[in-house]
Amino acid sequence: MARHRIVIPLRWADFDAMSHVNNTAYLEFMQDARISLIHEMGLDKSSLQDTGHFVARNEIDYLKPIDMDAHHVTVELWVSKFGGASYDVAYEILDEAGTVCAKAKSVMVTVDVATGAVIRVPDDVRDAMSEFYEA
Repeated sequence: MARHRIVIPLRWADFDAMSHVNNTAYLEFMQDARISLIHEMGLDKSSLQDTGHFVARNEIDYLKPIDMDAHHVTVELWVSKFGGASYDVAYEILDEAGTVCAKAKSVMVTVDVATGAVIRVPDDVRDAMSEFYEA
């Protein structure tokens, strides 16, 4: 299946005193990429008001620093696992040369926004995500 890809411009605030992208910026890259994926899947804001997609866990393996002379990163992401009420999103964060600098994963849980109860991943969401499924 297809991976979703997004290019994210780097900001001054993404860098730290060690002259490379700060570890906390990677979480923002992951979030920006997930939001882009939601738009790509055609899910609109009204559907997200009923079913929330909450981050239950994030994991990041930092493989190579991204130096201060970089202007952007590329994030490739895909759905790597489906559960009953959860799904995993996998990421590769690449520098401008295309080198994988970090690998990451988010465990996402679907929640009924009105009640706060964990619910099964809705069929329409599962169907939309299946285009981006890669085990």
